[in-house]
This record gives sequence, structure tokens and C-alpha cells, in this order.
Amino acid sequence: MKSLICLLGGVATFALASTASAQEKPITIVLSHANMAVGEEVFLYAVPKALGYFKDEGLDVTIQGASGGVQAGQVMASGNAQFITTLAEGVMQMREQGADPVAILSLKNYNGYSVSTLPDSGIKSLADLTGKTIGFPVAGGGTVMMLDESLKAAGLKPEYTAIVIGTGPGAAAAVEQKRVEAAVLWDANYGLIENLGYKLNYIDLPIQNEIAGFTLSTSDKMVKDDPKSVEGFCRAVLKGLTYTLANKEAAVDLFFKEFPTTKAANVSDEEATKGAVNVLNKWLDSALKGVTDVSKLGSFDKAKWEKSKELYAAAGTLKGTIPVDQAFTNQFIDGCNNFDHEAVKAQAMAAK
Repeated sequence: MKSLICLLGGVATFALASTASAQEKPITIVLSHANMAVGEEVFLYAVPKALGYFKDEGLDVTIQGASGGVQAGQVMASGNAQFITTLAEGVMQMREQGADPVAILSLKNYNGYSVSTLPDSGIKSLADLTGKTIGFPVAGGGTVMMLDESLKAAGLKPEYTAIVIGTGPGAAAAVEQKRVEAAVLWDANYGLIENLGYKLNYIDLPIQNEIAGFTLSTSDKMVKDDPKSVEGFCRAVLKGLTYTLANKEAAVDLFFKEFPTTKAANVSDEEATKGAVNVLNKWLDSALKGVTDVSKLGSFDKAKWEKSKELYAAAGTLKGTIPVDQAFTNQFIDGCNNFDHEAVKAQAMAAK
């Protein structure tokens, strides 16, 4: 009889565990870049997964990459993902094409692009770029627009020679070998270049203070049909961000455990973590630039969306036919921030 009771108890325990697992809603998020790297992946996925923040919200989350925000949006539109990361202009562009993405959380308040130069270049400001040869990761696109608009705002004409230099070591070599006199790249890429031993000076592109940035987005359908999961997901993300800000080294360690192939090869664990933290610091400095109310992390400013719409419509990327109110919502911000911040910080500080 005792054996039977134990057996039945084991079956009951298994059934309860299976039921609990079944109650976790499967969620997929698709990033707007193909490969996992130190950036939003740290607090958006690795930390909340490892520490059970997703599980606390009843979510079973998986992550995958895509070759750009449009492709990420296509995966979501097909019903194979519930969340994506993409730029604000990407959300508006997809809505103009008939899809229904809506931004629910601002991941970066400032997109993080800047002009880089060698310390001995003599280039100290935007005014010094006139007539210079400038390297870009790709031909045309938003990077060129941000430089041009920043120059115009400073009363300068966009008069320079643009060449494509790619990213990472190739871009660094182009600057070091003086094939270009300056380069326009983004924060995390500069962190990787610095980790290779390069020394660079930076000049901000102030137009980024006026436009909407990088977003976490879902669909109108998800907002309507499952607002609980939307709020729960973004709350887990902000818990991950709070933890990461309190202990970047511990957050990076969790990232490496989740994505071991991203860890720099042929260096010590200490050096790998140090390099990753440098990249993460640059990413987060841009993400939180200008943020004054930490109790409202992730909120959107309508004026910035209007400015993005104006600039990208003028550049031909957008038609400008969609009201910006349809492209973003702040309805989840209070709920996303509704957790014990001090407890999460304490958890981070206690981690080795």
C-alpha cells in the first residue's frame, strides 16, 4: 500500500509540474539583428530568463535574430513571434504597409550614433567635417541622414565625401590607416573597437536627441487579446535592466552562460567580462541618455515620434500617412515599472 501511495504521489507531483509548465505561455521575441551580442540581449533576455523573471510572469520565452527590423516584423506578422525590436521609423514604415506593430517600450532614448576620429586628426566638432572623407557602415540609410541633419541643425552644409567601411575591425583599420578622416558608427561597435586597443575621440550627433529611438514592439492584436502577457514581458525586461544597471559584471556572466559562443576567444574570463562590460556601458549610456524619471523607464515622447516621421518622410523612407499615435503606446509603462526595484538591485549586488 505504501508503494502505491508513493507511486500515486509521484504521479500527482508530475501532473502538477506538467500543469505548471503548461500554464507558461510560449513567447518568441525576434531581434532586428541576426547574431546575439552584448546589447539589449543582456537585460532583454539572458538576465530575466536566468533569474526566473519571465517564469514569474507565467511566460516561457525564446529568442531569435533577423536581418533587420522589417524581417523581424514579418515574422511577427506571420504569427510566429509576439515581440520584436526595431527602430521607431521601422514601426511606422510597417504600419504604412498594412502591418500592425506597436511600440510598447523605449529601449534606447538615444540611438547611440556618433562621429569618431583619431586623437591627432584635428577634428574637434561637426564644423571640422566639411570637406572631409567620412566612413559609414553602409551606403545611405539612417546613419547618413543623422549626420546630415545634425550638420544642418548646426547651420552647416553636408559637404563631405562618403565611403563605405563596414563595421568592427575593418572600420577601425580604415580610420587608423587614414583611408577616412572620420567614421560614423554606433555605441556597441565602438566598444568592440576600443576592446581591440584603438583610441578614438567622439562627436555627438545631436539630432538623435530629437527623434524616437530603438523600441520593443508587439502587435495591435497582442495588445488587445493578451495585455497581461504584454505587461508581464516588459516588466520582466525592466527587472532585467534594473539588475543589469546594478551589477553589469554579473549580468554579463549570465549573458555568457546563455550564449557561450559570444565570449571572446583566447582571453581570460576576466578580460572577456571586462571587454563585454565596456560594450554594455556604451550601449546603456545611449539608452538612458536624458532619462530623469527612473520610475517611468521606457516611456515615449510623442514629439520625438513626430520628428522622426518628419525627417524620414522627407528622406523618402516614410510616406508620412500614419498618425504617430498608432505607432506607439504608453499604456503599459506603469505596469512594466510596477515591481520592487530595491529588491532587484539587492539581488544584483549579492551576485558574485
